[in-house]
Amino acid sequence: MRKILLVCLIIASFLNAKTTISQSTYKKLQKVQTYIDKKEYTEALNILNPIINSDLNDMSKSYAYQSLANIYIAKDQYKKVSKYYENILSLKALKQEDLERIKFSLSQIYLSQSLYSKSIKYSKELLNSKVIKKSTLIENIALAYYYAEKYKSSIPYIKQVITQKKSNESWHRMLYSSYIELKDYNGAIGTLKYLVKRYSQKEEYWMQLISIYQTTKRYKKSLATLELAYKKDVVSKKKNIMYFVNILLQNNLYNKAGLLMKDSIAKHIIENNKKNFNILISCFLNAKNYKESIPKLTKSIYAKTDKYKLILGNIYFNNSDYKNAITVLRNYKFTKNTRYDGQRYTILALSSFELENKKQTIKYLKKAASNKYEKRRAINLAKDLGYKI
Repeated sequence: MRKILLVCLIIASFLNAKTTISQSTYKKLQKVQTYIDKKEYTEALNILNPIINSDLNDMSKSYAYQSLANIYIAKDQYKKVSKYYENILSLKALKQEDLERIKFSLSQIYLSQSLYSKSIKYSKELLNSKVIKKSTLIENIALAYYYAEKYKSSIPYIKQVITQKKSNESWHRMLYSSYIELKDYNGAIGTLKYLVKRYSQKEEYWMQLISIYQTTKRYKKSLATLELAYKKDVVSKKKNIMYFVNILLQNNLYNKAGLLMKDSIAKHIIENNKKNFNILISCFLNAKNYKESIPKLTKSIYAKTDKYKLILGNIYFNNSDYKNAITVLRNYKFTKNTRYDGQRYTILALSSFELENKKQTIKYLKKAASNKYEKRRAINLAKDLGYKI
């Protein structure tokens, strides 16, 4: 598209050459254009080079430079095109409107070549032009500042582009990106709110907004936004369920997180594996939801560990269900001489004491005292209970 625009510009300008240059030079340039149209560039250059190196007036040289630029536009060699355009500008022989078109073309070429400062320079010089659309120049400047990573400077121009375009999603994305680079999270949130409202079915905008709320520790807003996205069925449950659980946990909504995980496992949205079991049981334990915890600690294959059997026994003990506490801790084979092994004997001793079984109490206190991790505690406990071990 850019090439067509530049070629048309050159041809349109060249049509006015006859009245400003000699007849012989005009005919030569006409012949050059014919060669260019036929892609016979060597023949065209053989005519143009003598014109450039002659003592002809600046107007003739300007049109010759335009023809040279035409050749390299056709070859996609824009570095050379920019060189010839710069020569035309330095000669100042063409009409003001033609020079402005050259500047505009240069601003586009430099933008494509990542020469952003030059692109910005020419675009800004044309802001009061009656020939070049201001809206296009604003876009050039916005892009040049953005790609040059001068985000603070790009934002005002991006906003101007947004106000003048009906379809501006890509520009809002660029605005959001600029705010993120500047760590201006309030600006980023405002932009994402628009995108979520305008493009409500696009999951990425919802998740980006939720993520920024997380980053800025606005956990309640993060949770509310994610719940709304789930309600609208915008986000992938399978993909984001654990993210949802994490946000619930950050808001100390342990039971809600556990129930969500339980439902998701039942519906095969997430896997019933050891990792998810650990998170699930942690949710219910933190919520003190023993109605959910006890069946899972009793039946799950992932609960067959010293840690979880001790937790289950402790739950029974704290709920004054001493018989079940004893059953769980006595029937499971703990790893000997570990911290968990010592702690289970202490709970067994206390449970036996509550059931007024002195013999069993002393037995388990002695076992606890023989464990290096529980020895001191067991001895002190025996003294408190009035037993010698």
